[in-house]
Amino acid sequence: MQGVLGAGLLTLVALLGCTSLQTRLQSDDDTERYAIETLRDKVTVGNAMPIPVGGIGLVVGLEGTGGDCPPDSWREILENELRKEGVQDIRKVMTSPDHAMVYVSGVIPPGASKGDPIDLEVLLPRNSRATSLRGGYLHKCYLFNYDFAERLAPSTDPNGPRGLLRGHPLVVAEGMLLVGMGNHDEEETASLKRGRIWGGGRCLAPTTFSLILNPNEQYARVAALVAERINETFQAGYRGDPGTSVAEAHDKYSVALRVPPQYRLNTPRFLRVVLDIPFTADPRALSCPLNEKGQDRRSYRQRLADDLLDPAKTVVAALRLEALGQDSKSALKKGLKSAHPLVRFCSAEALAYLGDPEGGNELADAVAHSPTLRAFALTAMASLDEAVCHVRLAELLTSGQEDEVRYGAFRALRTLNPRHKLVQGELLNDSFWLHRVHTNTTPLVHISSMHRAEIVIFGDEPMLKPDFGLQAGEFVVTAAKDDDHCWISRLPLHGRPVRRPCSLEVTKVLRTLADMGCMYPEAVALLQQADVGGVLSCRLRCDALPQNTPVEELARIGQQKSDPQAAEAELVPAGQDLGPTPTLFDNGLAAHTARVQKRQRLLDNNKRPSARYEDDAQE
Repeated sequence: MQGVLGAGLLTLVALLGCTSLQTRLQSDDDTERYAIETLRDKVTVGNAMPIPVGGIGLVVGLEGTGGDCPPDSWREILENELRKEGVQDIRKVMTSPDHAMVYVSGVIPPGASKGDPIDLEVLLPRNSRATSLRGGYLHKCYLFNYDFAERLAPSTDPNGPRGLLRGHPLVVAEGMLLVGMGNHDEEETASLKRGRIWGGGRCLAPTTFSLILNPNEQYARVAALVAERINETFQAGYRGDPGTSVAEAHDKYSVALRVPPQYRLNTPRFLRVVLDIPFTADPRALSCPLNEKGQDRRSYRQRLADDLLDPAKTVVAALRLEALGQDSKSALKKGLKSAHPLVRFCSAEALAYLGDPEGGNELADAVAHSPTLRAFALTAMASLDEAVCHVRLAELLTSGQEDEVRYGAFRALRTLNPRHKLVQGELLNDSFWLHRVHTNTTPLVHISSMHRAEIVIFGDEPMLKPDFGLQAGEFVVTAAKDDDHCWISRLPLHGRPVRRPCSLEVTKVLRTLADMGCMYPEAVALLQQADVGGVLSCRLRCDALPQNTPVEELARIGQQKSDPQAAEAELVPAGQDLGPTPTLFDNGLAAHTARVQKRQRLLDNNKRPSARYEDDAQE
């Protein structure tokens, strides 16, 4: 860790949130205790929290809307970085109306690999003279982890170490800003002072999970055995860097853990499976006595196979069978023949992560018919590169079902095979992707506010219905009543206005806008205005992502038989926990953005975020 930095860096921690990395995964609420030691009895998971990172950067390419910042610790850091890069006239660079100093922050998800993309938030300092970041480009900079000195080295001495410590460079950041993607109720001037760069950061090193040995288990032989058991379980699935393995015991205190490829879209499941791996190499141990008359003579694997067929125990049993590796496939395939849909789904999901395609059709049926299982089923299909998944995802994508089915299948198929003809798109103005999914289903326009700047159009070509007048930033789209075309105008702050005629087809309107320099935020704003004004011929949806229903919510729904989702609640009996939403459909950036905006409001009002608020990332 480097030295204590200036007080101005308090702003960064307020934007980043908690930097604590240790967490303890709660064990499954098992309805049955098995008399066999698993890794859950030996270790605690560490580094399972996202890592907030931040730094200072320079936005260039602004058309007169940039400006200088008064001297402070931030500016001093940026000037030092520019000096290291060999910039000659630093004062000219800092005072240019085409440049602006910015805060840059992001969140590295747990288990990220080197080179993984990171979404970024970019924000003007409160005292900046810049008025807008629209059209700007973030010059290459580095993001660090931070922490408070007093938290790292607690001391009762009032004169002990205090202040903020900058850690290591974890992310390199650069890219074109998307500006104006704030909340609808946010003032336009405020929305112009913040921006996003989806995938603008790249991890400089892997952020491996850690398995921390419990205090009474901290021996080198135990750590080695933990690593050995994990590697035996995943030996057929890990294809990482040459010479590496899933688990490595570096000392007697911890084991480093990498995420195998088949779990990269669902890291929470990977951790649950790891903790369910038996500690002993031979899991044929007998279970505990059932009563005073004798013992249950079934093997551990056989008991799991029997419990898999019980809907009240199937979630836990399927995970534990998956943790036993490839030899569990026969038991899981029997589960596919069950009359209960949850048993069939859990069996199919476990088979998918074991690389077996036999449950692919069952997963597709779960996507189509069960909102509760949808996110998990789509993620499992996207993690299994088999023909059945390609074919069934394409069918779901072109179906006329719910928006979450169509867009969820689109994202899953694009992740599985970005070259598939149904998900190939075109990059417009180096700002956003436009995808056309040609089907005979009900038209839908889908926009995204996280992870990727994309507009996906499903079904027949949507149209704009005259008469209307739409405006976003420098762009105006108008059509009079009975017109068979519209006019697209750009009214730049500097330069000559441009005006072009265009078809009323939404796809052609978007292409023309992009040719005239329109960026993603303006395109989204125009579509939203068209939707609100009733001039868009089909529905508009934003972030129609399938999400997990928390077990508490399922219990509440199940108690209210009048609730139309009561049947869904009964699908998962006994309050079994299916786990958090898989990584593929995680909306972490949206939550991070909300925290950034709330903290910035506190800072703008000259209020220091409370200690509890600084630690809300732990909640």
